[in-house]
Amino acid sequence: MEKVQHLTRSAIRRASTIEVPQQARQNLQKLFVNFCLILICLLLICIIVMLL
Repeated sequence: MEKVQHLTRSAIRRASTIEVPQQARQNLQKLFVNFCLILICLLLICIIVMLL
């Protein structure tokens, strides 16, 4: 888990240094939010399966 957080942080830092047009940035943010929601859902499903 710690490694994942570190990877995402470094990826965000790398992405923020690159100049991106506003529209592309908004699209990336939407994609990132959707990706995070999917990950959270998967984690919840895994937790529920483990508990059952």
